[in-house]
Amino acid sequence: MTKAALRHGVLHHTGDSDPAERSHIDLMSWVITGLRHRQSRRALGEYHTPPDISDLISAMLAADRRPQADAFLEPTAGTGGMVRSAAQDLRREGQDPSDFPWVMLELDPLSAAGAAVNVHVWGLGPRAVAASGDVLADGDLDQQARAHRRDMARHRDLLVELIGFAIATRTSDQLLRSLLAQQPNAHRRTDDRPTGAT
Repeated sequence: MTKAALRHGVLHHTGDSDPAERSHIDLMSWVITGLRHRQSRRALGEYHTPPDISDLISAMLAADRRPQADAFLEPTAGTGGMVRSAAQDLRREGQDPSDFPWVMLELDPLSAAGAAVNVHVWGLGPRAVAASGDVLADGDLDQQARAHRRDMARHRDLLVELIGFAIATRTSDQLLRSLLAQQPNAHRRTDDRPTGAT
């Protein structure tokens, strides 16, 4: 599958260093929709919003966007097509989408996973969250998702700190061993001295 994706130009859509260039389409939407059987899509009621429509909706809502808002929230995100459009609008306005928090919630776990991939492809930044759950049954799912992201970030930071300590300890041990190896008599105990030594 990877070879097929590369052969058919996936890097044309995802390989640019500029996130704006990687955000022209929602590739994950096409991949997930294309891999599902037609009956599965119908049973799920899964119909992703075409990019032109999400671009139009985003442009119409642009006047209502509030950058000082707590977060950009999409409660039925799919793979994030509406978020992609809003992020591109921000870029056209000279703003960086990674400066804002994004929360994408989706009932279908596979689509939510696609949204998580898109967070990175589209350069939405470290405060972006993609989560799977039922927003109707769980009214504070967005808060839970953001709290989970904060917990995971703290856990990651702790691991990085522990790894840094382990590397520093190992490096110190290696330096000490190296010094002792260069001076073979420096580590001998006093009682190892020959008789009559002062």
